[in-house]
Amino acid sequence: MKKSMAATGAAVVLAGLVGVGGGPASAAGAAPCKPALTALGTLTGAEVAWPKEGVRALGRGTLSVGSSRGRAVYWTGTAVHRVPVPDGARVESELLEVNQSGLMAGWYRPYGTTDQVVFTYRAGDAAVTELPGAARSVAGLGVNDAGRVVSAGYGSGSVRVYADGVLERTLTVPEELGPDAYVAGLGGINSRGDVVASVHRAEPDTGGRVEYSHPVLWPGDGGPARVLPQAGQGGNYSWVTGVAADGTVVGSDWYGPGYEWTAWVWTAPYGPSGSSSPGRLSTHPYTSLDGISPSTRAAVGTARFHPEDAGVNAADQAVLWPGAGPVLALPRLAAGKASAAVASADDDRVAGSAVNASGQTRAVVWKCASRQAYLPG
Repeated sequence: MKKSMAATGAAVVLAGLVGVGGGPASAAGAAPCKPALTALGTLTGAEVAWPKEGVRALGRGTLSVGSSRGRAVYWTGTAVHRVPVPDGARVESELLEVNQSGLMAGWYRPYGTTDQVVFTYRAGDAAVTELPGAARSVAGLGVNDAGRVVSAGYGSGSVRVYADGVLERTLTVPEELGPDAYVAGLGGINSRGDVVASVHRAEPDTGGRVEYSHPVLWPGDGGPARVLPQAGQGGNYSWVTGVAADGTVVGSDWYGPGYEWTAWVWTAPYGPSGSSSPGRLSTHPYTSLDGISPSTRAAVGTARFHPEDAGVNAADQAVLWPGAGPVLALPRLAAGKASAAVASADDDRVAGSAVNASGQTRAVVWKCASRQAYLPG
């Protein structure tokens, strides 16, 4: 099958972007960094509630991936490109990850089913490539620069690692968490192949069951899985959302009954003193960390209100934590409107979603994010 002219054109554009150096602006010969918050293009049609409009991950140059109007897309600059999933006009789909060579990973839900099919894609391909045996209820995806893709199904007891589209190894939930433990969220994979996930552990309780979650790390060298200390005081949900090249893990402690989020960081060697919280944005009661850059360890997330309070006191706001010091706010797309950050790149780009002055959610990128971040007055 021949590629369409549009797909071929996108591939040519992306090839040029991938060839552009993505290093920090301070590198020799690099142009001065010009901070900007940019709203990206959208597909036609009405906005949908899920998958939420926004960027999920950042590639090299100006490449970003995510969803628009409930469909998997990627952007080159601000230009939006639809991913050719089967029966794409009628199915939900989303891109969750991309590496520095442009390998993307996502899922689509075949029309009329409840399954989610995991796939990889490169700009210009005529079709997506389904990963054999991948999870049908996606708890998360990851892809590193070595081309390894990780996939986990919500409720499963394992994580699958693929290399060149072939299953390379299966990572099982540590036995110490009990026979009923299962993967509830996949945090990702770093450059050396370390994989992190949130694993739920159920405990019998009078009149029912009580569940907690634990961060788990599977080393890329094939060593035994590590159960990391729970965030906070333990006994809540410890969500992990990213892992950097040096093994730094970010995520959050979530106390469900109060919808309380506490940003959390785990650092090697992950002992009792190897985890802590960077705090919260001073203007909000809660803050989560939802992504980390591959090597610079710049973490991003959202300063949050309880859903019943949001819009009454103020809206959620995207944040940046540079790896030390306080959590910083990132500018909003429109005054008083919500924003959230989930992706961070080594070249100081941050991405996510933001609501504009008209009340529409848009995919956004903060360029030179550290130069825009600030402490609220």
